[in-house]
Amino acid sequence: MMDEKYWDRMAVDYEGEIFSVLANDRDDLIVNLIRRYSSEKNTACDFGCGVGKFLPQLSENFKHVHAIDLSEKLLKQARDKCSDLENISFYKKDLANDELGLGAIDFGLCVNVAIMSEANIREAIFKSIWRHLRKEGHLVLVVPSLESALYADFRLVQWNRSTGLDEEEATWELKEADENGHSSLRKGIVEIDGEGTKHYLREEVVTLFEQIGFEIEAIEKVEYRWDSEFDKPPEWMGRPYPWDWLAVLKKN
Repeated sequence: MMDEKYWDRMAVDYEGEIFSVLANDRDDLIVNLIRRYSSEKNTACDFGCGVGKFLPQLSENFKHVHAIDLSEKLLKQARDKCSDLENISFYKKDLANDELGLGAIDFGLCVNVAIMSEANIREAIFKSIWRHLRKEGHLVLVVPSLESALYADFRLVQWNRSTGLDEEEATWELKEADENGHSSLRKGIVEIDGEGTKHYLREEVVTLFEQIGFEIEAIEKVEYRWDSEFDKPPEWMGRPYPWDWLAVLKKN
């Protein structure tokens, strides 16, 4: 999924195709963390900024902001969205392969960027971010939760059963996905709109980033409404809500 042509295609209808973490974060956890680490003297970077949803918040809270993305079409939308903000610099870069040349970053944001199925590309992205953070700099990372994906499957079957379907009928969507090879759960790969998308276990996040050289300061859930998973979910479908993992990491 680290494919420039793919993301250029998504740029045509980004709002319709790509889930907005900013708009659906029930408790505004990410915006609150941006404010927590804000500094008029420090530099921030949005590693994989897309159309720039978080850039206004970063611009307001830091002296300067670097905005990086692989897709020139997404960057154009981000530039247009932030045309009145003078403290943002935009870069077309491949986080997995390019030397970014930004200098030391005090605060980084990376929201659902390393979600491609290829483990070597994800690892290259994380190591690149680590290199560009200053010592004791912070990264706020959001990644899809594998636990949440499995829990959503459970809730789907519950919903189906509540309408009177038997076990075979209630689970047919899950079986179809498995039979077509769309999921590889042992690797954390779940199909979303036809694309194999990496999902992470909580313990996987801890182990992976400690090995890279980060200290894990916090891991919590970014919760979303059920209509982020299902079309017109029933009213009884409440807590626990689906979630992504949010990790606050410090470079050792």
